[in-house]
Amino acid sequence: MVQGSLSVFLFFSCTNVSFSQDKKNTLEENPLYPFLTIGILTYLSTSDFDSYAEKDIDWSRFLGTWKEIKRIDTSFQKGLKQVTAEYSLLEDGSIRVTNQGTTETGETNLLVGKALLPNPKVGKLKVSFFYPFFFGDYLILKIDRTGYQTALIGGPDPNFLWLFSRTDSLPIEVETSYIQYAKSIGYFTDRLLSFR
Repeated sequence: MVQGSLSVFLFFSCTNVSFSQDKKNTLEENPLYPFLTIGILTYLSTSDFDSYAEKDIDWSRFLGTWKEIKRIDTSFQKGLKQVTAEYSLLEDGSIRVTNQGTTETGETNLLVGKALLPNPKVGKLKVSFFYPFFFGDYLILKIDRTGYQTALIGGPDPNFLWLFSRTDSLPIEVETSYIQYAKSIGYFTDRLLSFR
C-alpha cells in the first residue's frame, strides 16, 4: 500500500531529540527543527489547483518511466533536454522519483527524490528531493485512463506544468486537448517549451 500520510516517524526519526525533562535540549533548540517545520508545512500545504487533481488513479499503472514532452522551464530544470521521470514503489510504501535529463553541455543530470500520497484516492503526490525537509505538489490533472500512456501534470502554481508521455511524442490532438484544459483552469500555457 502506498504511504498515505506523514507519520510521526518522519518527524522524529531525523533527529536525536531527547524528551527527558532533565535534558536542556528541547525540540525548538534542535538545529533541524526549522527544516522539519518547513517539511511539515509544505507537506500539509494546499493550492487552488488541488480540486483539479484526477480521482481514483491506479497508482500501479502510473508507476514506471515517463518522458517529458513539454514543460514550463523552472530553475531546477533550467535548459535540461530529454528529461525522463521514473516512479517506482519503495518497501515502505512511498514512491521513489528519479528525474534524469541532459544539460546544454551534454552532461547527465540525475535527481532522486521521494513522493508520498496524502490521499491515495486523489492524483496528488507530495514530492521531496530534500526529504523530509521540503515537499512540492505534483497534481495529475489529466491522464489517459485506458493505457496510462499520456499525462498532464501541474504544480500548486500556474508556472509549473508538464506534458508526459510513455513515448517520445504526444499525439497532436492529445497535446492540444491537454494544453487547452490547463489554460482553462489557469496555468500559464503560453510559457510551455519543448526540450525533446
